[in-house]
Amino acid sequence: MAVTESRQQQMLAGQSSLARKVFEVVPIQEAWHATDIHGALRSAGSSSSQFRAVRACLGELKDAGLIREPVNSHFQRTASANKTQKEQPMAKETAQKVVAIKKPEAGSLDVLASLSSEVIAMADDFGQRMRKMAARIEEVALSVEAEREGNSEQLEKLKQLQSILKSL
Repeated sequence: MAVTESRQQQMLAGQSSLARKVFEVVPIQEAWHATDIHGALRSAGSSSSQFRAVRACLGELKDAGLIREPVNSHFQRTASANKTQKEQPMAKETAQKVVAIKKPEAGSLDVLASLSSEVIAMADDFGQRMRKMAARIEEVALSVEAEREGNSEQLEKLKQLQSILKSL
């Protein structure tokens, strides 16, 4: 259900500043995945918020009826209705908003670059964790080897004791 422009502005006024920034990034014409919206928000420099906070804002905006979720985790703005419900030429202010919304689309390379840097950071983190785990495995292997040598020495002593007892 479409809401009027003034009602939409009133509803936005009741939202947090992050939610308003998120709303500005959510496209009207197509549905974006939540991670795309988060990436566009970050690449636009509007916010450096965590994904969970952006996801929570998307949920609040959806609950308020400002955006919709046509497909799971894909969000799209709800169209605001004109009072006459007829198609009218776009006002200059509305045209500027559409251009501002399309800006993140034009910055798709920025979004891809942001995602790429996240993957690289994740790979670096994964590599560090793997090196730490390999070092721990090596420590355990060395302690097992030391324990095995100790058991071997004890076994030799046991065999000597058995042979002494047999000779008695």
